Amino acid sequence: MTNPIPLGVLGYPAGHILSPVLHNKAAEVLGLNYHYLAYEVHPDFLEEAVRGAQAMGFRGLTITIPHKVAVAKLMDELSEDARLMGAVNTIVFEEDGNLVGHNTDGIGWLRFLEETTGEHPRGKKCLVLGAGGAARAIAVKIAQCGAAHLDIRNRTYDKALELAQFVEKSVPSSKVNGGGLDDLYSVADGCEIIVNTTSLGMWGDAERMATTPIPENAIPEDCICSDAVYIPPDTEFLKAARRAGSQIVRGTGWLVYQAAAAWKMWTGVDMPTDIVMEVLNQSLELRLGGES
Repeated sequence: MTNPIPLGVLGYPAGHILSPVLHNKAAEVLGLNYHYLAYEVHPDFLEEAVRGAQAMGFRGLTITIPHKVAVAKLMDELSEDARLMGAVNTIVFEEDGNLVGHNTDGIGWLRFLEETTGEHPRGKKCLVLGAGGAARAIAVKIAQCGAAHLDIRNRTYDKALELAQFVEKSVPSSKVNGGGLDDLYSVADGCEIIVNTTSLGMWGDAERMATTPIPENAIPEDCICSDAVYIPPDTEFLKAARRAGSQIVRGTGWLVYQAAAAWKMWTGVDMPTDIVMEVLNQSLELRLGGES
């Protein structure tokens, strides 16, 4: 057998990244000769790492924290989502030598939302908690979908306002407000979709893991609540949402579906998402020591 076609993810740090589990399982199930590894790359050496991967025959790369914005400047072309979001999480090395940057965060979230709930952001009142890279991708995608209104709330008021203005500029038809966390009860009232993009609820720190980004009694009944956090799969936010009578959309699905979009770009073949989701959940159980 010829050497496998290399794929990989660049991040800093990289020890927590689970993407190799997803892509290598897909290659195994489909019988495709690809192999995917995680690489820890300091920001000072990002360009060298990208150029080196291209020189070594990589088909593509996943880009994760903290490189998504910086790597966009190295691309020869950007997809519409990558251009609007100002960030790249997937690189395709084309045969003609061009580097094409994509962002699959938004479409991955949207596809899993639709599959899980049968709903779509169009015409809905939405709330995004957080103002980082994940928030940017989701906020732009919600605006592209034609949400009736979008609020972005963050601990740092200025960052939320800056992101709201960025989204309105990227999607001129959108209606977006930005602000702090002081009036979440009134902001969440009547919301149909709430998305947490902060690290609150994430495994690794007991206090952070036990914290929700919004009070439970501020979550409207029959709302759809989605979390970017996937370790653990059932965060305190999602547990609170379920108790409030809301539908939940786990971060594990978001992770798998953004990876599936990238996989299709690299290989031309659909990722077996059901099988990949199963192996991801098994990996999380091992990492969490059975707590999930």
